[in-house]
Amino acid sequence: MIQLLEDAQSHKEELERKMRGTWGDKKYWYYNSYSYFSPISIDENTWDKMQFASVNPDGEVIGYLSYSIDRECRFVSGLSIINFTNNPVFGIDVMQMVKDIFEKYNFQKIDFFVIIGNPIEQQYDRLIQKYGGRIVGTRKRHVMLPDGKLYDEKMYEILQEDYLNKRYGKDTG
Repeated sequence: MIQLLEDAQSHKEELERKMRGTWGDKKYWYYNSYSYFSPISIDENTWDKMQFASVNPDGEVIGYLSYSIDRECRFVSGLSIINFTNNPVFGIDVMQMVKDIFEKYNFQKIDFFVIIGNPIEQQYDRLIQKYGGRIVGTRKRHVMLPDGKLYDEKMYEILQEDYLNKRYGKDTG
């Protein structure tokens, strides 16, 4: 299988251009989740953050994925996932990122959130169910979108042992 998840640094200019294209577009309000826009920062250092470009077989950037790292406690947080197209390769890359977090980099936990009402919310619910995660809770009126309204935020977590047990049917704890 062709590796379609590549380091963001190799696609910095295209990612910056595509992210600028999301500014003000209602389709991306849930991703940007603020009433102002600032440019994406593609870091050269991967100590605190991993950043990837999802690339189709023709080499075109179709999405951006990243997460923050707590190296002391061995967990990742703040998943940042944005799809610029409807290409199904992007979903494969999201699954590859999750697999790499637990199996390649050996992190112990992923925690992330979604703004309730985001069209991707149901897919996140299925993701955590598939990999043994859980909904941690809901923060009420926690995020303001560009429409000036406050939205609730749903928190998720997936533990490495639950992921491995669901994926491979074995208990690693």
